[in-house]
Amino acid sequence: MANMEHVQLVKRGRDHVARWREANPDDNLDLNAAYMSYVRAPQVDISGADIRDSDLMGAVLQRANLSGCYMNPCHLYHANLRETNLTRARLNGANLRGADLRGADLSGADLDRAVLSEANLTGAKLVNANLSRVSLAGTNLTDADLTGASFAGASLVRANMTNAKCTDSDFFQTQFWSVDLTGADLTGSLFGYSVFQDCDMSGARGLDQVRHDAPSTIGLDSLFRSHGQIPEAFLLGAGLPAAAGGFLPAANADTTSLRECFISCTDEEEEFAKVLRDDLREQGVRCWVFSQVVRGNALVDRHSASDQEEIERWLRNYDKMVILGSAASLEVETILNDITAAKQMQLSTETWCLYLGATDNTLTEPKVRTARNLVAEHVVFDLTGQSGARDTYLKEVVRLAEALKQDQPASDGIPKADISVDQL
Repeated sequence: MANMEHVQLVKRGRDHVARWREANPDDNLDLNAAYMSYVRAPQVDISGADIRDSDLMGAVLQRANLSGCYMNPCHLYHANLRETNLTRARLNGANLRGADLRGADLSGADLDRAVLSEANLTGAKLVNANLSRVSLAGTNLTDADLTGASFAGASLVRANMTNAKCTDSDFFQTQFWSVDLTGADLTGSLFGYSVFQDCDMSGARGLDQVRHDAPSTIGLDSLFRSHGQIPEAFLLGAGLPAAAGGFLPAANADTTSLRECFISCTDEEEEFAKVLRDDLREQGVRCWVFSQVVRGNALVDRHSASDQEEIERWLRNYDKMVILGSAASLEVETILNDITAAKQMQLSTETWCLYLGATDNTLTEPKVRTARNLVAEHVVFDLTGQSGARDTYLKEVVRLAEALKQDQPASDGIPKADISVDQL
């Protein structure tokens, strides 16, 4: 258990801790299993302290000195660790989900099995850090210095590695899924049994100067998303047969949209959605049905210090969302949540992504406030003819497909409902 006197010192701030350290130069703070959620102690020097099993959720430790601290594991969910000194800190299994680590120094830190999902490590320094088996889902590593870092067994899912310095890093058994590698320098890095899925690798640097200790897997989606602009030396080193080089010209010339589209619907409209999915696929749109039944159960927002990541079927990472709107569906919380999330995505990405498909007259002849607001803010495609006026329905499908293939900035305003195929 923590020494409560030491806990109170930290809560009082850096000056109280500084005086204690001056009076006790040979001692370290005992903060083991301390409850310090949302403590505000910027610039505090607690280097070398025992902080194992402590709860620091939401703590403000900006520019603090935590070098050499024992923090394995430690709960730092959404903690403010901006420009904090975490060199040589032991963070094995720590929960750093959503933490602000911009400009932090984690050189030599041990983060084995830590959770860094949704954390912001922009401009952070992780030279020679151990990131083995770390979860980096949605992590921002823009401009981070990852020189010599080990990512063995780590999972990089939808992470942003723009302009990251990864020279001499270890990516053995690392999973790259939808990772932004634009400008990332991978010179001298090690690969083996690594997996590249749905990644645009065309902007990565140094791929022809890496070391392959074992074969790796490079998905066709990565080849096509990269438009074939992956050094052939990298592909051969990864173990792809020479014949795979024949895909590169085809991938370079291919203009197929790789945008991901989901059709949100209630379980009652799942069959309707499946027909629409098949019709959109015939128009070259990559889409999937996202009904209630495929989602499983909604996960409670995770605030625990667990080092185990859960598989979220409830959420999807997408480029476009089609909402099937009807009198019944617009009263279902799941559908309304999808609409809210898509609207938020439009604001954050500055790209129009929400489209409405009418399955009855609720959206085509709006009467209730919810429907009127949606129609006023979004384009509606009349799909009511799917089971009857098939020709009219298919014309709407063509219009919808063409709209889904576009990337319209949200700032351009609401897409016009009467837009024709030729105008799209």
